Amino acid sequence: MSWVPMGMTPEEHAVLVDGVKPWMRDDMTAWLFLAVTLPGASRERRNDIDLVMDFDRRARSKDPLATYLRRGFRQLEQELWIDDDKYIRFLDFLVWIKSQDLATHRDLLNALDAVLLAGGSRWKVGTRRQGPGLEDRVPLGVQEGADAVMSHPSHAGELLSEAWHAAFGLTPDFEKAYAKSIKAVEAVAIPVVSPKNTSATLGTVVGQMRGDGDWKLDLTREHGTHTSQHVVLGMVQALWTGQNDRHAGQAGYRPSSQAEAEAAVMLAIPLVQWFTSGAIQRRP
Repeated sequence: MSWVPMGMTPEEHAVLVDGVKPWMRDDMTAWLFLAVTLPGASRERRNDIDLVMDFDRRARSKDPLATYLRRGFRQLEQELWIDDDKYIRFLDFLVWIKSQDLATHRDLLNALDAVLLAGGSRWKVGTRRQGPGLEDRVPLGVQEGADAVMSHPSHAGELLSEAWHAAFGLTPDFEKAYAKSIKAVEAVAIPVVSPKNTSATLGTVVGQMRGDGDWKLDLTREHGTHTSQHVVLGMVQALWTGQNDRHAGQAGYRPSSQAEAEAAVMLAIPLVQWFTSGAIQRRP
């Protein structure tokens, strides 16, 4: 179970943040130092002025960062600290430039991603406009939709909130995120699909829905060979089958990864909403 500060709800604690916040500063400063300095001829290190000048040229900087770096690394860090947007743009550039030599800088980029994840940042190391850079961990519209589903006054809403917090909060727990995503869907799907089965699981739901063959969304037009029935069943099946850490000691067991946990939460959100609203029903 993840720790949540007193006075905060899990939902508040899991809200993704923009920019570089105070609790991220020490870790980010240490990472930035490695990213913008070069090994010197001795054990001392020198600032990579050329790298920062390259950023200034490409970014059309009206207040060049290289000016601050010439005064020392601390001056650069302090300038970035007062401007979140500039800090994020500079990090985006560094991800792009370091990715040009991924074999050398893979660990550096992984370290940045870890800092962003631990800090609850909306950003992660990935791709932007089909190239390396910072990308949204969760687009704003998706988070707003998730917030609406998680606020539903039901056990499923509470479970989904825990799953979201475990996937995107300041203290990630990817195994918990995946497991709670499944439980959230079970909480709304079992009463609809297998209401008399007191030992039902999401796997039971998958089997029942497949056997019935008529669980669909209320769409007036459907594709002839790939209907909403296939979509709904495929989503539930993917969520159930994709969990690798359901039972320890079995072949194929391994902890859920960050990507798997996030995918599980994103699958669970529409399923919880559809089952709760009655959008998924048996239809002729």
